[in-house]
Amino acid sequence: MFRHYLQMATRSLVRHKLYSFINILGLVVALTCVIFVILFVRYEFSFDTWIPRTQSLYRVELTERVPGAPQLSFATGPYPLGPAMRRQIPGVSGMTRLSSRTLTLTRGNRQFLEKNVDFVDSDFFRLVRLPFVEGDPHSALSQPESLVLSESAARKYFGKTDPMGRTLITNVGSCPRHETTCSRQTVALRVTGVVRDLPQNTQLTGNAFIPINSLANPDPSSMRQRWFYTRPFTYIKLAPGVKPAAVLATMPRILDQDVTGVLRKMGIPSRGSQAYRIHLTPFAQVHLSSFRWPDNLTPPGSWLTLYGVVIIGILILLVACFNFTNLATARAALRAREVGLRKTLGATRRELTVQFLSEAVFLALLSLAVAAAAVEMLLPPFNGFLHQSIALNYVSDWRLDLMLIGVAMGAGLVSGLYPALVLSRLRPRAALQGEAASAGGRVALRDVLVLMQFAVSIGLGIAAIVVYRQVDYARNMNLGFRRDHIVVIRNSGALAGERQAAFVQALRANPGVSQVGLGLLAPFSIHKVLATVQRPGQPSQLTFSLMPIGPDYPRTYGIALAAGRLLAASRGSDQMTNARLSRGTANVLINAAAARRLGFTPQNAVGRTILFDQSRVHIVGVLADAKTQGAREPVAPTVYAYIPGDAMEFSVRLRPRSVPQTLAFIDRTWHAFVPTVAIQRSFLSARFARLYRSDERQGKMFAVFVMIAIFIACLGLYGLVVFTAERRTKEVAIRKISGARTLDILKIMLWRISVPVLLANAIAWPLSYYYLERWLQGFADHIWLNPAYFLGGGTLAMLIAWATVFVHTLRLARTDPVHALRYE
Repeated sequence: MFRHYLQMATRSLVRHKLYSFINILGLVVALTCVIFVILFVRYEFSFDTWIPRTQSLYRVELTERVPGAPQLSFATGPYPLGPAMRRQIPGVSGMTRLSSRTLTLTRGNRQFLEKNVDFVDSDFFRLVRLPFVEGDPHSALSQPESLVLSESAARKYFGKTDPMGRTLITNVGSCPRHETTCSRQTVALRVTGVVRDLPQNTQLTGNAFIPINSLANPDPSSMRQRWFYTRPFTYIKLAPGVKPAAVLATMPRILDQDVTGVLRKMGIPSRGSQAYRIHLTPFAQVHLSSFRWPDNLTPPGSWLTLYGVVIIGILILLVACFNFTNLATARAALRAREVGLRKTLGATRRELTVQFLSEAVFLALLSLAVAAAAVEMLLPPFNGFLHQSIALNYVSDWRLDLMLIGVAMGAGLVSGLYPALVLSRLRPRAALQGEAASAGGRVALRDVLVLMQFAVSIGLGIAAIVVYRQVDYARNMNLGFRRDHIVVIRNSGALAGERQAAFVQALRANPGVSQVGLGLLAPFSIHKVLATVQRPGQPSQLTFSLMPIGPDYPRTYGIALAAGRLLAASRGSDQMTNARLSRGTANVLINAAAARRLGFTPQNAVGRTILFDQSRVHIVGVLADAKTQGAREPVAPTVYAYIPGDAMEFSVRLRPRSVPQTLAFIDRTWHAFVPTVAIQRSFLSARFARLYRSDERQGKMFAVFVMIAIFIACLGLYGLVVFTAERRTKEVAIRKISGARTLDILKIMLWRISVPVLLANAIAWPLSYYYLERWLQGFADHIWLNPAYFLGGGTLAMLIAWATVFVHTLRLARTDPVHALRYE
């Protein structure tokens, strides 16, 4: 029986070459998309599942709610948080912390800038069981100056030599303020273990692991005691049977006990449980669940993106199935006599249904084989597009093979079910007499299927247009400052005080340097420093961003002065020191957003006195708002203060004509000042480009999907028009004899195609609007959903539909009536 069905399917495939080609091509494209979707979804779900015994391991996240400030969320937490949970909650059986930094490691006379150095607690490898190649994971970090390397890092530093017991040199990390010699002191780190290189499907990034209490840790021991210094990631392990809800229920008591006093000293009348809210995420779910927590170690995944990709994959497969159903029902009349003859010879309806379903499944499995080959060829560019390393092995990955075969068979059954039911219920007499010519050709059903195909295509097309326009708007909007030709040099405490000022003077001496500005944080940094601000005579305290800067920072970035004057190094009162704060003689700048928050205009804010962390300061100038976080976040009310002793980042504006020579000069100058620390510099434009990389990738993904969906829809539309033209040849001839012109017939035929496309717009527009409106809310500055985007998407779909069928429709309209009447 199976052999018979296979023969019938093969004969049908060969006999109707055009329709078979259209169906197979549509299913191949759709199944190729589905395979990529399955690979992507499986990859996203595989994050950290390869690390054993993490079922009871959780990452601790933090929400900060300070009166007068917007709610802030952090993937990191304060240093004391983990120990407090381990000490005061019986259900917490283990705790470890991780702080990722960039460090200069030296071997002999060679310096290496290691960007992924993780400072962790000594029991890190007991909780996060990374596979060790050498060393004991339980004791590898027992000594403060221990060092565990990844395999690739060990090869980089020591080649083929056994790294165990060898040393790397780095600078002492935490130095007292104004200390000029501490940063040149070194510490020797002894290699005590080697772990396998981390794969890409993990939230971790470490190439080197150092104990958190090492002298190399850049965070001073005093900062590690603060509850409002959110640096490390915190992980806790729960005892068997302990639920996360029980831990979270205990946290308000701990926060009230440990944090309330700190808030009182800061002048904030809140309890600890009001200021902090704790959240726990299972370790293996961090990747997909951490989109709302900024400052993750690796770019987070997104459930919304995952659901969207799955839905789009299903829709594209359904579009291909609709094609099959459409063409099969339209061609039902061609097989009516076959059905009548088979029923006359004794075939049952069940046997006919199985036969037609077998043909559909055979076609789908044939398409799957071609799609699998296409995926093999397209996998490298697919990985390059997503910046991932998804692997594919049909031979060993039997689970994937079974899943794909199941999807293909399901698509075949969905595609062929309705045509099979229509054909198998034909009555033999009617079929043999030709009275069933329109048995499967119900216009309403075909119109509905075309409508659904184009609704999917139009919706995806509108989404692609809006995402592209928003990203383009965000990239080209006026940020309130200049970002071109600026190189940012990280300081990390290597230069401070007089040495910092001397380095700035050395840079300014080069003719290729236009300006040098000092700032604690350069634009597009995810970190923030907060301070409480209060208007005298008003009880409410506000929380503003604090930005320590040098006097030339606004000039370097071209930030406009809205009112008043800038800070000056020559004015003693413009320098914020503890002595001047205590006397109330320090001057500051604020931005326009801060002036509005305080109830001032920029002009009448100048000369006002405000309370800054309980100390009186004077506003001498108001800067225009600068969107230092791009279009996603609103401009934060900010206080700018000149604190000359603080180590700050260097923002160097270059003259365009001599960039390579100036960069080489900067590198030499840095090495002359800090020979033991490798320079860390990057162009500000590169930081800006990373802001919208994921959105740009999403827009490209929508564009690819919409092209695929439209291609499959037009493929089916073309096949349907070819068949319709064959069936309506006599009708066209009669119309022409009755006086109809070629243009009249062309209009009738195109209008017949246009109706379902127009109705598809009515479905696609509201659904697209709902999704895109929510997506745009993620930007503080965004475009508005112009009706032109919807009209453009619908018009483009209509033009593509017309272009698909125009040539064949025109040929039909020009048919000679004499030849047409002889048809059939």
